[in-house]
Amino acid sequence: MAAAEAHHDNAGVENPPEDVQGEPPTAPTLTVAAVARRLGVAPATLRTWARRYGLGPSAHTAGAHRRYSAEDLARLVVMRRLTHEGVSPSDAARMALAGEAAGAAPARAGRVIDLVPNGAAEPAVDHELSRSGGGRVLPLPDATPAVRGLARAAMALDSGALTEAFQRYLSRLGVVGVWEKLMVPLLRGVGERWASTGEGVEVEHLLSESILGVLHSHAARGRDHRRTAPVLLACLDNEQHGLPLHVVAAALAERGVDVRMLGTRTPLTALEAAARRCGPAVVIVWATVPGLSVDALSRLRGIRPSPLVLAGGPGWPAGGALGRHVGALSRQVTVQQAIDATLTAVLSDRPGL
Repeated sequence: MAAAEAHHDNAGVENPPEDVQGEPPTAPTLTVAAVARRLGVAPATLRTWARRYGLGPSAHTAGAHRRYSAEDLARLVVMRRLTHEGVSPSDAARMALAGEAAGAAPARAGRVIDLVPNGAAEPAVDHELSRSGGGRVLPLPDATPAVRGLARAAMALDSGALTEAFQRYLSRLGVVGVWEKLMVPLLRGVGERWASTGEGVEVEHLLSESILGVLHSHAARGRDHRRTAPVLLACLDNEQHGLPLHVVAAALAERGVDVRMLGTRTPLTALEAAARRCGPAVVIVWATVPGLSVDALSRLRGIRPSPLVLAGGPGWPAGGALGRHVGALSRQVTVQQAIDATLTAVLSDRPGL
């Protein structure tokens, strides 16, 4: 009996027994807590959806609170998915209540959240998210609906929804487009929230891990290497902010370039040893935090054959200082510039690639 009660508590499901007249049992129902666990949202969110949009529980049990039926849960699944894809909660609720399930909802949602081409008008901003959210919203006053949907998933710590959304956008926008239009605004919003409240480190960690996972997976699916000379990527010393470098790596892998990633906190001696061992055509050294000495890069010029050295990120001094210390082969670059310069260096002698 105790085991059965424990199972009942864990599942949050009520299965009424057959009555004495042999009628079949009613369909199982779920508590608010059970639905919240299944969807990965807070119980308070479910109550808000019930109060504002009519997505509350419809089943009744004698002597108990109202409970969620299978149909209620199906509507909430649609609601959660659409809000994470950038549809405003009010529109998502209308679609869920109208019964737009798996087949119809994604197509309609895609028209709402697609990022428009450069120069076209931006979609209307979902100002509903600007309302008080009990500290659970990100400061994204000028964000597109797509970014707002991803922000909901990030604040819900829903790594699965983040991964799915990023993968969809990668197929449409490419690595750099997703980085600049989606990932950077999200990371900036998380950082601003931490700066103003001291909270959200867990959100930043989960978001960063989700981004890394998607970039790694995308790079692994890149086209076969085209027998290019390798490209070496690293962050020196105590630099721990390597996400932009992984964006460069994924974008290059997308074009079939042979990338060798050393990652963050790579000692200069280790970078030199790796460069001498693999003979890279390009070495990209990323720095986000100021303080690295440009003298470190000059040591890479002694490698033969001499690679193109690109100093990426805002942590390096202005280009003039780099030129004086390292020479004409090196310059400070952004993510897009690093990609373009690298492709020019490794593919220019291979027409049509």
